[in-house]
Amino acid sequence: MKKMGYFVILSFVILLSACSFGESTDEKLSNILTEIYDSESDYRDVQSELVEMEKKEQSNFQSMMELTKDQKEELTKQVDATAKLLEERLGLVEKEAASIKLASEKLKNLETLISETEDEKDRTNLQKIEEALKNRYAAYDNLTEQYNALANLQEELYNLLITDDAQVSTIQEKVKDVNEQNKVVQKAVEQFNVLTEQLNQVKEEVFTLLQKEK
Repeated sequence: MKKMGYFVILSFVILLSACSFGESTDEKLSNILTEIYDSESDYRDVQSELVEMEKKEQSNFQSMMELTKDQKEELTKQVDATAKLLEERLGLVEKEAASIKLASEKLKNLETLISETEDEKDRTNLQKIEEALKNRYAAYDNLTEQYNALANLQEELYNLLITDDAQVSTIQEKVKDVNEQNKVVQKAVEQFNVLTEQLNQVKEEVFTLLQKEK
């Protein structure tokens, strides 16, 4: 079973240098994006722990695959420990998902700013950021869905290892399923990161345009 790398963290808010913009559009936008960034704090905080759990779980799996049916007691012990790691890992994913959900709810503040912005060019630029944010959050939702599907397959595989009548061919087929789903997850990770980079670019372009118009 191939190692599954998790989310590459790309901060999408580059904080502006300390300036006073009064109640200008760029200041309001900066405040909204800062709120969104702060709301994603739990998402950022769990990343390193998730990576460590995945590494440990992968190490456990490799160790389990080296055991035989005659070593049932040790195999069961390792499967139980690995299943517990998986459960804890999914708990962290739930925590980060809640963080992303909270951040996405802040989009309503951006929608309000757009509706209150009279200048057509400014409104168009704000809508570009809104679209980029929505695309990123949609990609995250897909990533989480695929990640959880992978975790379910991994759990099924662990259970097969301690099933007395499980055939080697059945276990091999499940390993194949896990690896195929892992590829799907990796593509979802890549898409999420591409959209995060695009959001960074759009944000910087919009702030540059807004400040030039002052």
